[in-house]
Amino acid sequence: MTGQGIVVPFPVERRRPRRLVSLAELMDLYGFSERWWRYRLKEGLPRHAWGRRLRFDVGEVEAWMKGRYGA
Repeated sequence: MTGQGIVVPFPVERRRPRRLVSLAELMDLYGFSERWWRYRLKEGLPRHAWGRRLRFDVGEVEAWMKGRYGA
């Protein structure tokens, strides 16, 4: 070793900032009602909470829906 460290790049998926949206934006994106989304929350829809505010990562929501309901 000559004093040079090994550079390990971050995984590509961690380089892009995550897009967190509100429940209202999620309803606009997918067209389902608030009631439908509230049921999905009870089923385990991934979410991020800051106090009483809920935010959703669009990529996580899509992956969860594909895993639960298929393509």
